[in-house]
Amino acid sequence: RPSSPHGYILSELEVYGRGGPVPKPAPSPLAGGELNLARGAWRLQRDSLVGGDGETLSKPGYRDDAWTIATVPGTVLSSYLNIGALPDPNYGDNQLMVSDSFFYSDFWYRTEFDAPSLRRGQRAWLNFAGINWKAQVYVSGRSVGRIEGGFMRGRFDVTEHLVSGGQNALAVRVEKNDTPGSVKQKTFEAVGKNGGALGVDNPTFHASIGWDWIPTIRGRNTGLWDSVTLALTGPVTIERPFVTTRIPLPDASVADVTIEVTLINHAAERATGTLRGKLGEHSFQTHVSLDGMAKQTLKLSPSTHPALRVRNPKLWWPNGYGEPHLYDFTLTLDLDGFGVSDTKKFPVGLRQVSYSEEGEALRIRVNGRRLVPRGGNWGFSESMLRYRSREFDAAVRYHREMNFTMIRNWVGQTGSDEFYDACDRHGVMVWQDFWLANPWDGPDPKDDALFLSNARDSILRLRNHPCMALYCGRNEGEPPPQLEAGIIRALAELHPGIQYIPNSAEGVVSGHGPYMAMPRTFYFTEGSARNLHSEMGMPNIPTIDSVRAMMPEAARWPQGLDWGLHDFCLDGAQNGSEYRRIIEYNYGGAHSVDEWVSLAQFVNYDGYRAMFEGQSKHRMGLLLWMSHPCWPSFVWQTYDYYLEPTAAYFGCKKACEPLHVQWNPATDDVEVVNISAGSVHGLMAQAQILNMDGRTKWQKTASLNSAEDSVETCIRMEYPADLSSVHFVKLALSLRGRVVSNNFYLRGRQEGNYRAIRELAKASLQASTRRELRGAEWRLTTELYNASPFPALMVRLKPVRERTGDRILPAIFSDNYVALMPGERAELQTRLFNADTRGENPRIVVEGFNAGRVTEESTAESENPAQAVTAAASC
Repeated sequence: RPSSPHGYILSELEVYGRGGPVPKPAPSPLAGGELNLARGAWRLQRDSLVGGDGETLSKPGYRDDAWTIATVPGTVLSSYLNIGALPDPNYGDNQLMVSDSFFYSDFWYRTEFDAPSLRRGQRAWLNFAGINWKAQVYVSGRSVGRIEGGFMRGRFDVTEHLVSGGQNALAVRVEKNDTPGSVKQKTFEAVGKNGGALGVDNPTFHASIGWDWIPTIRGRNTGLWDSVTLALTGPVTIERPFVTTRIPLPDASVADVTIEVTLINHAAERATGTLRGKLGEHSFQTHVSLDGMAKQTLKLSPSTHPALRVRNPKLWWPNGYGEPHLYDFTLTLDLDGFGVSDTKKFPVGLRQVSYSEEGEALRIRVNGRRLVPRGGNWGFSESMLRYRSREFDAAVRYHREMNFTMIRNWVGQTGSDEFYDACDRHGVMVWQDFWLANPWDGPDPKDDALFLSNARDSILRLRNHPCMALYCGRNEGEPPPQLEAGIIRALAELHPGIQYIPNSAEGVVSGHGPYMAMPRTFYFTEGSARNLHSEMGMPNIPTIDSVRAMMPEAARWPQGLDWGLHDFCLDGAQNGSEYRRIIEYNYGGAHSVDEWVSLAQFVNYDGYRAMFEGQSKHRMGLLLWMSHPCWPSFVWQTYDYYLEPTAAYFGCKKACEPLHVQWNPATDDVEVVNISAGSVHGLMAQAQILNMDGRTKWQKTASLNSAEDSVETCIRMEYPADLSSVHFVKLALSLRGRVVSNNFYLRGRQEGNYRAIRELAKASLQASTRRELRGAEWRLTTELYNASPFPALMVRLKPVRERTGDRILPAIFSDNYVALMPGERAELQTRLFNADTRGENPRIVVEGFNAGRVTEESTAESENPAQAVTAAASC
């Protein structure tokens, strides 16, 4: 099923099977005082097809057998897709076959569940982590309240509504957007208009109206898109805990932790007890006393609780600067005569972030070290909001592996807690937008109160995440004055000290692209930003495997409508016509989709690497437009929708190394760029120029030292007169004889003309792979050898399942799309989760631009002989 891109997103049909009555699984058992209702017996029906009201629908025994099986969490559209009622909107031109008018409607969700027995003093809370757009909630025949806004949580005291220890029913009427806008359709020639009227309804999933990187999502992602739970507490609850850290820099041997928390007594009787906390191994407690129906805010600090002064702390660092250490944090309230009334648990990262704007340029320091933000924009998580924890972890881990340090949550369109949790784990900081697209792509919201209530709740939801770096008011524009004033007040009250900027592209940051493929030298000259640049990108063509998964064979070649529907349009910001010109002029053109996609990997690698390498002069930071795709697309991504890293991914990974050697084509200098490697002495840089036959025509070495946050020019390139029309620039940076960075470029005697590589003969490669299973992870080590008398370019490893030959994704590579000169060897590592092999053994396929014949060279022994198998390397 193309709609299940990498085996993570299981439909209800895959869970329950086809045919016969559909079983109604019980909700997940009560764990930690919480009942997960998401896997209950949910059903779904269009409001116009429902006869009863909420009071009727929410009574146990109501006959919903004829309703649609619902996926919760999930949108209405994904539920219909999962039962097979729709063609996959992500495949080919299927989006044109899905009725927008049917899905633009209010829908009812319904489920039944057995509630736990409540003892005296206990309270039950019904929690919604995310709905779109508004909802009315009913429990066991009674209305319990409303949720308004796509990013507002719902929390309802349902103690008096539940049948304790018995069967209960829950019905939710999810209300459609007021202003859906009209369906957009891209063509191969024209991209059309971005955004539109749906912006009036913000906060909502504004991008679902359609942009030049996402189609119109039918129904605008209406539904219960995040979790639904039932939580039990005692009479006093712990609310709005907030953990902050102060480090007396430059001394980082101590961290002072302050905790603010509000306690609410929901009973009429006075309550006394003890609030206990634990931060890692550091424990503290305080006595509490609340009158009936009272609220009390506590502030615990090292001055009153010495355990909150953490000696020799393990700090949370952004990726590349150190480990993103997380402490387990727990607050437990024990009431006299009752016991545990409430508990809150979440990870905490001890770090201190500071900001400056001298020279009208934003600078961020984390634990005293300057952060160079490098990463990309997320426009959306997944087109139908189907990402869960596992998908978020895979995607954010890819950012870590590319040496990225920041993700911008563009227009706040990613709202899942699992996204921020993954960023915490992987050390990737978040630039958080509010829900305001640029003024020309969407009108201002009509309901300021709705907007600001969602903003306040989102700040409360996010403020304990160590990954949070800054908030931005509007994309490429200024927020309406009344909204900006409300945002500033909310941040000052709820998240003091964090940076706020009103405009994503002007002021102390910059932006506005470009978004099309540009010459390599552009990024070192006009494209070298003097402050943090929020958006720069170019098309990024997936592998042929992914193109086959995106569309039927007849649509792949020649390029036409399906390419445009999947965002490769000849006009627009992506300027597909220029990308096609590059393939034609720089590389000699193509006669098939396989050939065109293969050549595109050169453009991908070269362009994405240059975007980051070109920022070395000022080192203020760059965020790609974009780093993550939400559906099968040909533009603005580093890996594709199926989690297949493209050559662009490895160009980014190379350019963003903490310590990096590069060629500056604008000055013809070899540079060593140190972003976060500390002070390094005794480095040796080497530059070589090789002809098309792989023979060295010129080389030079230089010794140097490198300080953190610096660029050192160490070698001036020279070009002999007898170079072939295309030749290679090969760089290496060594420390005490060990290569710590390398790089490889094509260079033409005529700038941009690399057509001669089409004359390269097919290389004969030898490959062997040693694999071993360590716990839940496969580790594969592949040794490559070029036995040919000519270079092998863009050599790529592809992990597949041994029996079916299907790709295994996600996959973590030490490197890929490498070049091997005659007689050269390389060793590459691949890491896979065993669960992703689906019960098969993994093997490695070796492919490449001119990898004509690949033979198995030898078998290497695994540490676990029972797991030792050599991968059959094939072309």
